[in-house]
Amino acid sequence: MLVQALEDIWAITPDPRRDRLAVAFVTHLVAMATDVSPGDISAHKRSTLAAARARQIAIYLTHVTFHWPLNRVAFAFGRDRTTCAHACHRIEDMREDAAFDAKLVTLEACLQQAPRHSLEGVR
Repeated sequence: MLVQALEDIWAITPDPRRDRLAVAFVTHLVAMATDVSPGDISAHKRSTLAAARARQIAIYLTHVTFHWPLNRVAFAFGRDRTTCAHACHRIEDMREDAAFDAKLVTLEACLQQAPRHSLEGVR
């Protein structure tokens, strides 16, 4: 049973520790941009609308910027794949607002400018 669990994890991501570090990086970037604490973004309990939206943004940016499949994003965030899919759909719908889209473009650019060695293996 343990072997199967490890094989399942390996199928999702080549290095779960590195993925969680990448998620922490994205979470902190989103926290700075939204003025929501990283702890609130990462919380697994019910949270404020602002924290939930910031979490959705972090999930979306991880999926889009790093080109990770939703299973990998979900595993790294400790969420369900369908939760991550919902987050991505919500943020994609919100991108129709020009001001919101401009903020996301800026956040994506920040993530793409991160030193490659610090996120090596993320892409």
